[in-house]
Amino acid sequence: MTSLLTVDHLGVHFSGLKALDDVSFSLEAGQVRAVIGPNGAGKTTLFNAISGYVRPTHGSVRLNGAEIAHSSPHSISARGLRRTFQNGGLFPALTVLENVMTGLHMQTEGNFIQILFGLRQARQAERDAAAKARRLLKLMKMDQMADIPASELSGGQQRIVEIIRTVASEPPLLLLDEPAVGLSPIARAQMMEIIKRLSGENGVGILLIEHAVELVMAAADRILVMAAGMRIAEGTPAEIRNDKTVLEAYLGHA
Repeated sequence: MTSLLTVDHLGVHFSGLKALDDVSFSLEAGQVRAVIGPNGAGKTTLFNAISGYVRPTHGSVRLNGAEIAHSSPHSISARGLRRTFQNGGLFPALTVLENVMTGLHMQTEGNFIQILFGLRQARQAERDAAAKARRLLKLMKMDQMADIPASELSGGQQRIVEIIRTVASEPPLLLLDEPAVGLSPIARAQMMEIIKRLSGENGVGILLIEHAVELVMAAADRILVMAAGMRIAEGTPAEIRNDKTVLEAYLGHA
């Protein structure tokens, strides 16, 4: 069976610096794989190379068996990969519902002119998008905030809405770049529930960069540990927790 995502001997070099060096792994549908490592380990470069924002020096990235290593971010997104960013954001003047609806634009029938002049087909498409956005917000326990401006949300709530918007178009693959950054312990627990729900109930494959170790250990099926652009360990949370190489990379001793 073809893996959802296959990264094979991937490397990214910048003027002789090996930001990413011979990294390989695979991800199945419905699986959560976390990528952890010290600052400068190459985690964000890995995300950028997979999602088309950095061109790999060598290696392969395949999505559902199709090579995407040298494709544009737009074409990769059109194939079903969605990504959040550390410094992503919502449209503050729009409501929470309207922000989620912007994530449905690729599925909504009717172009800008149709919507502008209120043509019936476009109006129905907009109603359908609003209904789906409300269902998603309810699923993620954010429906009570649907009609308030995004600017009134806390930082943690904005991160959750950003993820809901990202998955609104039902992507098979989701890259989450530090989704728990700045969240309270309660919001982190909610984020963990959302990640598990997306993978377990919706079958989304999730690749996750996260420094909140407790979230990684609770949510991930497998963990990839990086240091200096290289993969130094891989395994289940239990295996990684006791790996001497990982302890050395993080703490300087085993």
